[in-house]
Amino acid sequence: MRNSFVAALAVLGAIAVTSARADEPIQLKFANAVPPQALLNTQGLYPWVEEVNKEAGAFEIKTFPGPGLANLANAYDRTTNGVTEIAWGIFGPISSQFPKTSVYSLPFETKTGTEAAIGLWRLFANGIVSDEFAKVHLLGLAPFPGIYLHTKKQIRTMADLQGVKLGLDGRVISRTIENLGGTPVAIPISDFYPSLSRGTIDGSAGAWSGVLTFKLFEVTSHHLEVALGNDAGYVVMNKDAYDRLPQSAKSVLDRNTGEVLTKRLVKAVDNSNAFARGKVAAEPGQTISQLSPDEEARWVAKVAPVIDEWAKSVPDGAKVLAAFRAEIRKIRAGM
Repeated sequence: MRNSFVAALAVLGAIAVTSARADEPIQLKFANAVPPQALLNTQGLYPWVEEVNKEAGAFEIKTFPGPGLANLANAYDRTTNGVTEIAWGIFGPISSQFPKTSVYSLPFETKTGTEAAIGLWRLFANGIVSDEFAKVHLLGLAPFPGIYLHTKKQIRTMADLQGVKLGLDGRVISRTIENLGGTPVAIPISDFYPSLSRGTIDGSAGAWSGVLTFKLFEVTSHHLEVALGNDAGYVVMNKDAYDRLPQSAKSVLDRNTGEVLTKRLVKAVDNSNAFARGKVAAEPGQTISQLSPDEEARWVAKVAPVIDEWAKSVPDGAKVLAAFRAEIRKIRAGM
């Protein structure tokens, strides 16, 4: 009798625990290796997480800053493998898996981060590059405008760039630098500073935000603002984790992601770049310059084969490029 009573209590306890757990929100881990104080986080990702959590009810996104759960290079794989449910990462280390998406990185195709981000998102929404994201549920995109040159010596002309070793990450920017006469050195952005300090490279190609975050202004003095393409980041979610959510939870995510999140992120990225540029400009001994119109025209002509090569080598490349350019025209026209 006593054993039956104890067994009954155990069953009731299990039911109570199960009910309590069912009432608890689903925990979604969000891996984000960007420093917590970065404007991308404080003005973009963290406020977004807070707002979604307030609205969600059925789930809760918990952020994991730093590289412990995933870093910028392995964030995509950690998401597809289920180590984390959501992650922020960059396309550079996995660019070979996203050949069509890399249209964002072509030189002289875009002028601002907003047009690059929205144009790229619309390519996804229209199904033009969506097949490359079949393994994940894409939440948002954020190209970093302006792969500029940050060097020890000043670059005014293409002749000044001859033989200059530049740290970079990405196939398209590598080919672009080669065509311009520079020497690309493919290394992670985290290695730019020590490589510059040792003299292994003479400069780097990247966005302003990276110059400030990784303190590259301590080992470079000259910054050339020339539209050599964009870097880009993504927010992706594990596909199975999304599919397991109740419809009400999916609706909350759907309302707060896509072009909505992309616009939010690119605003934070633009603010981050503007802030970084201002901080670097205020440092002693720093020079920021642009090419003359005639010199820029020479650079545009020199890198045209990179764009042609991209269109021929990427599946449906010509179609993707034409669609991207059409979206950029619409955005510039206010559509």
